[in-house]
Amino acid sequence: MTPLQAALANLTHDDPRHRDLAVEQLGDLLRGTTLTAADAELTVTQLVALLTNEADSTVQESTLHAIAEAFDHHRLNLRLVEPLRPLLAAMPPALLEYALYILAATHDPHARPAIEAFLQHPDSAVRGYAADALAELSGRSS
Repeated sequence: MTPLQAALANLTHDDPRHRDLAVEQLGDLLRGTTLTAADAELTVTQLVALLTNEADSTVQESTLHAIAEAFDHHRLNLRLVEPLRPLLAAMPPALLEYALYILAATHDPHARPAIEAFLQHPDSAVRGYAADALAELSGRSS
């Protein structure tokens, strides 16, 4: 079993500490140069799927962090992270910082409405994250 396969398999472990460790391992792989574009897409897809059902806040933050960092090394499209949209409204500000960046890092104009919705958020930090995300969104066209 490859390190990628092992880490992906551990995303479903019963123990949140094991899931968190798997996410960290996947983050390391995403930051490295060993993953193909297809493996990076598979990894991000699996991380997004984990996030949609994850109850542990530590694992949630680690997962969003790993996905966000993937954009520093891989060109990923909005389709891969689209399942995050319905989760945004319930996210605390610390997680929204990652999530809004992730949407923006796709550089897909279809992410704009989801980001703009947070320009009116009651938390000033979140409004700032949304403004930063809109600036990032405009940084490169898909």
